Amino acid sequence: MNTAMKDPLFATTLAAILRERGVDVIYPCVRDLLENGLTLARFSDGEFKPQRQDITQYMAAWSKHVGLGEEECRSWLIEYCVVMLSPISRTSPSGIRHSTKSNIKYVYRSDVQFSCEHEDNFFRAQCSKDCPGYAAMIPKACGRNETSKESALARPADVIEAQFISVKASYRDQFEISLRFIHDETKKKTKRKRIVQLLNEQGLKTRTGRKWTYSILHCELIKMKGNRVADTPNQSMDTDAE
Repeated sequence: MNTAMKDPLFATTLAAILRERGVDVIYPCVRDLLENGLTLARFSDGEFKPQRQDITQYMAAWSKHVGLGEEECRSWLIEYCVVMLSPISRTSPSGIRHSTKSNIKYVYRSDVQFSCEHEDNFFRAQCSKDCPGYAAMIPKACGRNETSKESALARPADVIEAQFISVKASYRDQFEISLRFIHDETKKKTKRKRIVQLLNEQGLKTRTGRKWTYSILHCELIKMKGNRVADTPNQSMDTDAE
């Protein structure tokens, strides 16, 4: 059961922020997530469900897609995540705020693009062929379908390698957010044990998708020394220190 209540407030807030851009760019899937959060009843028992950070990055990418600036995105998305996504997260409200800020920064300062999956979208959110963004997303959907066909014809070893690369890419995205967070907290002179606690509360992962420990943080700080955070996407994806 989805414990989040229907809340049209965020759609109203966004309409005011969008102004001349018009409310038409609030696509049906986005409006559904705005008003209802993730509707758990649309997923069967035991089925994998999207996590809070999946929705956060989706909404941030949409904000960038429709021309909202990073600060405009922060002005509504942070509170939205606290109010509407808390039911699917075990993170505290303060942790959600920190995590949302990091996700917004990552989306706006990377090449992440908004891409829906039409009726088969990851969130089971409402979709309509009358949506102004529907046709624009068809080429992206076709590209994904072609990739899927090629993967289906690949040898088993190729499939395993492709899956491995995909997982590594997923870890890399999270790891970049983690490093920026560590950098910011270190500048504030936050104690290392507290940084580890905050990283795990926000669901941020290490470079191999593991939970943070004091020793892993210590090793990463050594690697970061003398390097700028902006260079982190180019760092090697080796394994965590034990």
